[in-house]
Amino acid sequence: MELDAMISEICRKVQERVAELEKEEVSAEPAAVPSEDNRPALLILAEDHGMRCHPVLESKKLAECYRVECALLKEEDCDVASYEGVIAFTLTNEALGKIANGIFDTDYTRRFGTALLLGKRIFIAEEEVELYRYKDTAPAGYYSRLEENLKFLQQNGVTIVPLDQLEAVVLGENVPEETEAAPKKEESTGEKEQPVSGSTLRLEKRIITERDVISAREGKAACILVGKKAILSDLAKEYAKKYGISIARDEGETGGKGSRV
Repeated sequence: MELDAMISEICRKVQERVAELEKEEVSAEPAAVPSEDNRPALLILAEDHGMRCHPVLESKKLAECYRVECALLKEEDCDVASYEGVIAFTLTNEALGKIANGIFDTDYTRRFGTALLLGKRIFIAEEEVELYRYKDTAPAGYYSRLEENLKFLQQNGVTIVPLDQLEAVVLGENVPEETEAAPKKEESTGEKEQPVSGSTLRLEKRIITERDVISAREGKAACILVGKKAILSDLAKEYAKKYGISIARDEGETGGKGSRV
């Protein structure tokens, strides 16, 4: 009996020691390192494997806040809903017309259109818009008709900025007005410049360019109301002054009518 008791005691102590060692192993495990996947993601869209999107894809500054992925490099189909926003390259006239009219018959147009329908943030580099290349050569009426598609996208959540400002705008930083890529000038018609008369146009955009003011004038707007933190380019201010268009900031919660820019 003494031998049995001794064996039982030894077994009990061994079990206690094993339990202690298991606890020590658990407490010694390193804390879980947060995964990169916890960052929100941005999806790059392009119609071909060019090099133009690589600086954005490999941007260290964007990588501090986002996972940046290219749709063309993904082995599986992209779930656009899982991305916070989209950065689009190679916006051809064909793709522009299809997207504006709800025709999603390619991977590019389908992903772009889905992002619009889901209310995602969408950014396009100005240099990647094919239509802009024909500003000086296309008949005015035809160009204006195609430009309506682009304006339609801008009115529904698409932001178009120069490539060198793209990163800053995505990150919500202030963009120096001097660096804005100057849009093409309107051809002189020889008519006397007259102040416009009409209604107030509200622009829900972060960056107000000369092109926006030109569009406002074409729509007979006498005043443009912009957001409190909107950035106005020098060219936009000059054009507004030239044609007698007033620009005011919406004071929002203050209940005021807005402060003159």
